[in-house]
Amino acid sequence: MRFLKSIKTLVVCIATVSVGAFSQVNAQEQVQVSDVELNKIASAFQDIQKVNMEAQQQVMKTVQESGFDANRFNKMYQASASPEKTVDASDEEKERFDKLMNEIQEMQVGFTQQIEEIISNEGLSMERYQKIAMALQTDADLQGRLRTMLEKQQPQ
Repeated sequence: MRFLKSIKTLVVCIATVSVGAFSQVNAQEQVQVSDVELNKIASAFQDIQKVNMEAQQQVMKTVQESGFDANRFNKMYQASASPEKTVDASDEEKERFDKLMNEIQEMQVGFTQQIEEIISNEGLSMERYQKIAMALQTDADLQGRLRTMLEKQQPQ
């Protein structure tokens, strides 16, 4: 389960990291979001969730096909992502891990492009999407408005 959580975090970070390069928003900056924009975010969100689910499945399949045990991969991934964590591994295992991470990063490029296309197709710029996404992290009112729009878009 920890492996799945790490992979989910890895995949979810695709959008955040790729979009984060476009702009940084001060957490205290108030962002005004119209209902039209928020509706576009809600629509994009649903498609992005589909891409994230597909990404999770493909990453898990790639890890399994590489011959890595999920727990071992997870330990090595956590150690590679955190300077405080280390893991004993042979040179051969490190090489296999590096090769696998390169494959996953290549996959991430494709997923990121899909996400950027979804956002663009909704008529939002990446910069505006990022600003709204950052505001959603801290603005409870905006979160509530988005939740309401997502519920309205759900098939009955």
